Amino acid sequence: MMITVNVNNTAHTFNSHSSLQDLLTQLNISQNGIAVAVNNQIISKTDWCQHQLAEGENLLIIKATQGG
Repeated sequence: MMITVNVNNTAHTFNSHSSLQDLLTQLNISQNGIAVAVNNQIISKTDWCQHQLAEGENLLIIKATQGG
């Protein structure tokens, strides 16, 4: 079974048993210097493996920028 989640306002389809970690891997997103919010709640990096994706969730992936 597949589910659809929105990542930065773009719909993506994943296996229904995917974790947040799986999503980042499948989308080729570097896990260094990013923050992830699910439905406006920040998910700590240590919880990415445990957080199971659910149908219709809204994810926001924020990349930290360096410089001044």
